[in-house]
Amino acid sequence: MGVLLKIVLFILVFFWALRGISRFFLARFVKQAQQRHQFQGQQNRQSRPTQGNVNIDYAPKKPKKKSSDTFKGGDYVDYEEVD
Repeated sequence: MGVLLKIVLFILVFFWALRGISRFFLARFVKQAQQRHQFQGQQNRQSRPTQGNVNIDYAPKKPKKKSSDTFKGGDYVDYEEVD
């Protein structure tokens, strides 16, 4: 019975220590991720142009007009109602 109690106690201590270590490393990981996110946000704010200035690096070519776009209309045909 004493051996079983020692094994259970060892398992409990092991999981308690593992939980404490994992909290430490998880908190450290989250803190580093937040710092990286803040650093990237600072870089994005610095690279933005000042308000009011617009820079266009590329203007796409306009598509060629289709013949249906340039069609002005056909001949007028009178309509007669037939009884």
